[in-house]
Amino acid sequence: MSPERLRVASAPVSFGVDEIIVDDAWMPGPDDMLDWMVDIGFEGTELGPPGFLGDAEQVHRRLSSRGLELVGAFLPQHFSRNERAAQDRAWLRDSLRLIRDGSPDGSRTFAILCDQFDEPERLAFSGRIPDHPEAWLPADRFKILMANLHRAAETCRAEGFEVVLHPHAGTYIETADEIARVMDQLDPGLLGLCLDTGHFRFGGADPTQAVHDYHELIRHVHIKDCTTRVMDDVKAEGKGLEEALSRGVFCELGLGDSGVDAVIAALRQYDYAGWLVIEQDQFLRAADTPETVVATQRRNREYLHRFGI
Repeated sequence: MSPERLRVASAPVSFGVDEIIVDDAWMPGPDDMLDWMVDIGFEGTELGPPGFLGDAEQVHRRLSSRGLELVGAFLPQHFSRNERAAQDRAWLRDSLRLIRDGSPDGSRTFAILCDQFDEPERLAFSGRIPDHPEAWLPADRFKILMANLHRAAETCRAEGFEVVLHPHAGTYIETADEIARVMDQLDPGLLGLCLDTGHFRFGGADPTQAVHDYHELIRHVHIKDCTTRVMDDVKAEGKGLEEALSRGVFCELGLGDSGVDAVIAALRQYDYAGWLVIEQDQFLRAADTPETVVATQRRNREYLHRFGI
């Protein structure tokens, strides 16, 4: 596969803007962040928390004026909770309208579905789920999860979006076994897989093996590194996802244990030709400055240059 077929995007979470850790010491404004992305050399961005980049007109103007494509939007849902389904679907439809109307011309934006990460037991035991059966999803709720996942995918496709599922730490689709269970029943005619190398590693899956196992389903890739040393410390203290994030479990590319180089080699083996979205879930402290944040993301982008990307 020729390296130029792979395109590289960023995401607001790499600059400290996300939906999980919201008490950062500071966050960049949307225009500053997008200018940084352009200066670093990214070709696109994901949406980030709906509303951060503004309404549909503002999203379209901000991205189009900078030549950035909108490559994906992260859309968490309570898939295993039927009592939340109506509210989630209404929010999903509103979000899809914003994405559709805000996407710059030429963008092919992925609807990135994800199980919601607000179940207290899952957050508390995230990273050590196999040792805590009290946090496992019962069989009846797994059936509900799959039904609601497919229904959400149908909604996205009806609005013209290609759809992927993002297994994620702190959700009911975190561990290697949980991912395999879902992949086994996934309807590939409705949606594919977003491989997030950091979240796969966090949940105990091997990201490179996942490429070999699920290459026919992988349609979008988040490149993220994960430091297992931080995970081990957090596990030993009996703490969960938020503590791991605050300690920087998702580190600069090449400094962790996700095996990014092997993942890229495996993706090329199967002729993956989609986006590589550099994501480094960051918790910004007072010691972080715009200069240090930009320098970190510039190093992340330069890391992929080593592979001709």
